[in-house]
Amino acid sequence: MSVYIRLILIIVGTAAHIEGCSHGVHSSAEIMVYIDRFLYGDNYHNLETVRRFVEEMQNDAKHQVTLHLHDSNLKTIKEHFRSHQDLGTVRYIIQENYIVNFINSMTWKPQPGTYHTSYVLILLLDGYHPYLFMKPKIHKLKRAGVEIFAVTFKKSQDYKLYEVVSFPPKTHLYHLLEYPSPDRALSAVAQSVCRSIEGKERSAKKALLSQVRLADGGDHCRGRVELLYNNSWGLLSDKHWDRHGADVICRQLKCGPSLEALDRDAFGPAPGSVLEKVDCTGDEHDVSECLLGTWTDQDPTRPQQSAGVSCLSSGFNKVQLVNGSGPCDGIVEISLNNTWNRFCLWSFGERVASVVCRQMGCGPLLKIQENMVGEAGSAWRTVEETHCSGAESQISECSLSLWSTQPCLYNIHAGIVCSTSAISKVSLTGGSSACSGKVTAFQDTKWNIVPAMEWDVEEEAVLCRQLGCGLAIERAHVKTMSIRKDPESQTDLRSVYCAGHEASLSECSSVMSKGHTCETGEAEAMCSQSGVSKVRLVGGNSSCSGRVEVFYNQAWGTVCDDTWDLFDARVVCRQVGCGPAQRAHGGAYFSPGNGSIWLEKLFCNGTESSLSQCGGVVSKNSLCIHSQDAGVICTENNAI
Repeated sequence: MSVYIRLILIIVGTAAHIEGCSHGVHSSAEIMVYIDRFLYGDNYHNLETVRRFVEEMQNDAKHQVTLHLHDSNLKTIKEHFRSHQDLGTVRYIIQENYIVNFINSMTWKPQPGTYHTSYVLILLLDGYHPYLFMKPKIHKLKRAGVEIFAVTFKKSQDYKLYEVVSFPPKTHLYHLLEYPSPDRALSAVAQSVCRSIEGKERSAKKALLSQVRLADGGDHCRGRVELLYNNSWGLLSDKHWDRHGADVICRQLKCGPSLEALDRDAFGPAPGSVLEKVDCTGDEHDVSECLLGTWTDQDPTRPQQSAGVSCLSSGFNKVQLVNGSGPCDGIVEISLNNTWNRFCLWSFGERVASVVCRQMGCGPLLKIQENMVGEAGSAWRTVEETHCSGAESQISECSLSLWSTQPCLYNIHAGIVCSTSAISKVSLTGGSSACSGKVTAFQDTKWNIVPAMEWDVEEEAVLCRQLGCGLAIERAHVKTMSIRKDPESQTDLRSVYCAGHEASLSECSSVMSKGHTCETGEAEAMCSQSGVSKVRLVGGNSSCSGRVEVFYNQAWGTVCDDTWDLFDARVVCRQVGCGPAQRAHGGAYFSPGNGSIWLEKLFCNGTESSLSQCGGVVSKNSLCIHSQDAGVICTENNAI
């Protein structure tokens, strides 16, 4: 495993064996793990598990590990470690701070280094913890780019952690009792951490595994999985193959969801090298985003068998609401292969429902309804797994799985009720200008404050654009916070989910919840007074290719590749007077620039005439480094 990570473990406990990150992918991260005493209690022998885990991490990936131990009886733990060497060569510090004090005392400011550094906090917890007092600080950590994971002993405490861990909870929240041992549970956490830190290496991983195809199945949606890995076509081993990976490949090939993940050379053997595994959650949009195994030559004496997949031949067509009282409420149905399907209620959450409201041209989601359809429900094919971030403009952009043809449990299908009126006005109040302050939004008949918890830079970029201000300003700096709990505000507007390219908050998905308590405070935003005035391309072979540089705040600077895509590239090519964009490059493809990295994120829909019309975020403490500078190749003028 070729990964560089600096790991800081806070308080105790972890795994003896950990399945590592992708083979051949370089990453960098600072990871903090807070563990209360439930993994060891008075039996410090269990720290042997911690030692093996930490040393394996050190030996395998050259991690720098510091272990912080917490116990309510500090005198006992200090005496124990003075007389024993349980942790061997592992460096450790006895931590006196309880979890609330520890989290509220955390300070963090991005320190760009040689690699794309990720920041991760892992909480291993038992018993009651006053999460409410941590939420404001947790929110600031998330805004500053910290990814938060948790492992709990009791599943009943989940609801307290849903807003603490990063989204989605299924890859950030784990329960010890669901695994045969703590080792296995923490191995699962480690794999999710790997996925998180490799998120900054999207361009490098896509270059490594650039294409996928299905062979010998009769059409492009069925066949043996073949991969273009490091510029060489080969096979995927069936040893670790499952429906999660099958769904990702079907999605990447623009097919419908997977019907089957096939193994044992189901579509016949073939020559070529073999990729040991792709480990996917099922929500990825490209197989290169999954954890990747080793790429090896076939052993002719023991050839590996290939993985195959069968997908629906087409994806989503339409969505409709039926049996309701109007166009904005009813049972949700989606067309797959020209057949109407319903959603099983048990995996149909608010984010999915809010996207459906948005797609139907309605206002915010008001509620999700249960619809028991009785015996007739057995005739319906139900969608079992659906994942949306909430920012999608339609449900076809979400990940969806047809896990089985069995009827939904108790035949309860999902229905929704959406408002018929959208957010019509927004404002910033209490700031130094009309472009800064607390966020309020007018929906239906009243102004509502916006809670801070799920308010992020994408929403700020849209808000600043809607108000006619400049770029949204992100202040990625986390300071020590007081534990005291401020008076809570209430609002009817619970969440707003934007992708960043929308012209106004009315185009985003949103959720209403009467009397919702703002436990993390009220959302605030700061927009600059000016936008990007000029753009140039530097370091390319012609005036229509190169590193993208923008003129902002009276100086030239670069653009981070964090959200850089072909839609943004199209606007740049149009603004510099070239033809259509051919490639949107990241990873300093045209060599790294110098000076400021002005645009932390950029959100264009591709139709704008200049970057000044797009949503964007500028950061005072950039989370990017120049090895992430964005570039573009446009069509030459004479080729138009």
